[in-house]
Parts: sequence; structure tokens; C-alpha cells
Amino acid sequence: MKLFKAKELPVKLAFAACGKVLIDSLRFSFSVTSDGKASVKGLCVSFSGEAIDSGEVTLTDFEWIENRRGKNVVHKVDMPLTAKKDGKRIYQAKFPHIHISDASHRIGENQTIEDALSSIISKDIRFKVTPHYTGSGEPEIMLNVYPYENALTGSCTQWLKVTADHDWFEHNL
Repeated sequence: MKLFKAKELPVKLAFAACGKVLIDSLRFSFSVTSDGKASVKGLCVSFSGEAIDSGEVTLTDFEWIENRRGKNVVHKVDMPLTAKKDGKRIYQAKFPHIHISDASHRIGENQTIEDALSSIISKDIRFKVTPHYTGSGEPEIMLNVYPYENALTGSCTQWLKVTADHDWFEHNL
């Protein structure tokens, strides 16, 4: 009888939490989690789109929130506006030191619900940023987070609206 070895998952990220709209001057939070094997090679976060390239949308106060022994440690991070090969500008923050956990080792067999939830949340990689937009429309920008070890197929991507309407949620229920 021949036994087959389970296929190893690639390094892959998924959004654990991510909104749909960035509102001018209000903090925007998002987090990613592993959806594959572990990696010690880190990840990259980028925001792109016509509204960013034109300067209509700017981003400031980028932070990475690290969970260190159950405590949140906030790191202010430089997220420069950089030019891609095609000349378009994007915001990009590189994190070669962030460890991506193995998705298959998230919950222990004898854990309580509280411990399991704490274990899951502690492995999420969390970020915050402040958008600035004074336009009248709702342009879209792309948020992309990719692991260096598997950038092509391991990334997670979300298109986000940007608005200056501070009552956007009331107007869009």
C-alpha cells in the first residue's frame, strides 16, 4: 500500500478584515492572515490607482500593529510614494522582517473558544493608514498585500472607494 504525502500549500495571504471605503481624514484599518504555509521572507503593502498617481488621494500615518506577547506594539512606518516601471506612482511599504504564520496551525485541539480566538487574532498582521481626499467623486484605489516568497499567486487584493463624505455610511446603507 502506497501512502501519499499531503500537498504542501504555498505561502498565501488573505484579508482577515478590510473595509470597502476610505473616508477623508478618518483612520482606515485592515489586517491580513496566512492562508497557506509559513514564511520568514516578509511581505509588501501597496496602494495604487489613478487617484493616487494623480495626487488626488494621499496617504499618511501608516502603522503596523505588532502583537508581542499579547500586547499591541504600534510601529510608525515609512510608506513612500514610489514610481513603478511604467512611471505610475504608488504607495509602498516593505516588511522583509515580518513572519507569516502557517495557516494550518491556528487552533489547538484543547483550546477554549477565548484562547482559540486570541490565537487567531494574534497571528493577524494589522495595519492602519489615514487617507486624504478633497474631491467630489468616489475614485477607487487598489490595496495589495503580497508575500515576497509568493508574490504572484499569494497576494490578496481589494479595490476600495475613497470619499470626502464623512457621512458615507449613512448615505449608503
